[in-house]
Amino acid sequence: MTTHLQPTPKRIPRTPDTPIAFIVYLLRHCSAGMKLRAYGACSCEASATALDMLVSWVLGRIVGAIVASHGQLWPALTHEILLLAGLWTARNISYRGREYFERNYVPELLNTTRELLFNRLIQQSQVFLHNNFAGVLANHVRRAGDVISGLRDKIQYNIVPLAVRFLTASILLWQITPLFVAFILTFLTMGIICAIYTAPRWTDLSTRQAEASSRLTGYVVDSVTNLSLVQHNVGWREEQQRLHSVHRGISEAYTDRYVYASWFWGTFDVIMTFFFCGFMALLAYSWQTGHVTTAQLAMTVGIVSNLFGAIAGTVNLLSAKFDDIGILQDSLRKISTPLSVYDQPAAPDLNVSGGKVEFRSVTFNYAQGRSLFDQLTLEIPAGQKVGFVGVSGAGKTTLCQLLMRAYDVNGGGIFIDGQNIAEVTQDSLHAAIAVIPQDPVLFHRTLEENIRYGRHAATEDDIRAAAKAAAVSDFIEGLPQGYETLVGERGIKLSGGQRQRIAIARAIVKNAAILVLDEATSALDSETEKSIQSAMAQAMKGRTTLVIAHRLSTLNHMDRIVVMDQGSIVEDGSFAELMERKGIFYRLWNLQAGGFLPEELP
Repeated sequence: MTTHLQPTPKRIPRTPDTPIAFIVYLLRHCSAGMKLRAYGACSCEASATALDMLVSWVLGRIVGAIVASHGQLWPALTHEILLLAGLWTARNISYRGREYFERNYVPELLNTTRELLFNRLIQQSQVFLHNNFAGVLANHVRRAGDVISGLRDKIQYNIVPLAVRFLTASILLWQITPLFVAFILTFLTMGIICAIYTAPRWTDLSTRQAEASSRLTGYVVDSVTNLSLVQHNVGWREEQQRLHSVHRGISEAYTDRYVYASWFWGTFDVIMTFFFCGFMALLAYSWQTGHVTTAQLAMTVGIVSNLFGAIAGTVNLLSAKFDDIGILQDSLRKISTPLSVYDQPAAPDLNVSGGKVEFRSVTFNYAQGRSLFDQLTLEIPAGQKVGFVGVSGAGKTTLCQLLMRAYDVNGGGIFIDGQNIAEVTQDSLHAAIAVIPQDPVLFHRTLEENIRYGRHAATEDDIRAAAKAAAVSDFIEGLPQGYETLVGERGIKLSGGQRQRIAIARAIVKNAAILVLDEATSALDSETEKSIQSAMAQAMKGRTTLVIAHRLSTLNHMDRIVVMDQGSIVEDGSFAELMERKGIFYRLWNLQAGGFLPEELP
């Protein structure tokens, strides 16, 4: 069986785990058109801010015109009012231009953020996913997108306008006296120094609070997911105690952050009061001594009030953004965890011509664990059906996980049709292997979508043919909505046998050269298992098949049975040969209770 695969995009080897580096990384992945529209929005914001500052300048001119009118008020005043109207009109046009650019670039920015994080997340290993709450990981992706949105708002609506306000104010005030500009520049410099000094501590406290919030989310997800277990075992008191413990950590983090915030704002308000009052005193003195005219006085009061208000507002918002930076830091640290398995640079796609599988002197051990396989060698010809037998911990499931490259081997290699799976793309490897697990995983989607998930290009005829081969078509067609029926979260609306048949149909649709059945029937009763045997046989037809089984009766029709113990192959042969040999498999067959293997080898 030949599997034709389209070239697959390479996987992301690394995602930055710090906010600044991630923002740079994000901008590299945004389209040129999006960046151009973002620049347009910021330019419009800058233009509107400059025009807003010039309004204070015109107001000063109006005051000057009134003072100098001497009975001829309207000729001079009309010109200034028309100038004011022009500035307000231009300001309005600038804001509308900003809104036009925003609605054409903001969605792409946020979508790109979430896509980068989601694409990284789904490339993580099974070990990573098993060690973290699914709800918490999903929440990290969502929250990171929200934080990027908030940071964008603050840069465009606060940082850029503040810079433009300061530049415009400096130009206007310099014409009166450079002393005003030096006074404001000193205040701004002290504010920047204060922000640089406090930012690391504030970010650490915010990250700690975000981590505590993540633990709360994980706890709630865990409790709600297992709500039936809580109810059946009267565990609500224990869950309340655990929630109280999590809340205590959140309260401590929250208190520490707000104590620091209170100290920061107390200091900043003192500095703000000193400089603002000092500037107004300097302005009054300059007017009294005749260095500043009444018109300049009115203009300067408007400009400085605008500028100091913008500085205070920006610092206030930036302090709130430290919380967001902490949230982003927490999300990035989790999602950007280095991949344990990744594609080599320029790795080619796997080219499957038959499906021959070889384990050549494979050595493997789990992290911080004993060596499971030591120089294990096994060859499975193309199209052969092989059953794997052994008590728990023998290495059966791990062997199949290594074949699917859930882990990389420590020594030796695994080959499919002569190609080392560590040297080809993971996507092409996974496309060549269909898996029917013990607990079939279904999406909360329609039956048709769940079956098609094995091969998205499958036609409706392909799906219906697979459902018929899996002996599930009659059940589906008997439902009111047929193939459009939603199966519920993890397929909860279906029975175990029905979920298993859907998984079989998915494997048939995938039409992969290699099929792995990992305890595919051990969770089913004997009657249900018997009813789907023909569907299983149909799925195995023409494919290299690896079957892991605790129920030995499922291995009667295997071409070959491999008996494993503690990572080693202790017996290998057909069912008849092993029974005639009267070795370990023969004793297991006679000792199995209720069709299942004992806990230890005889």
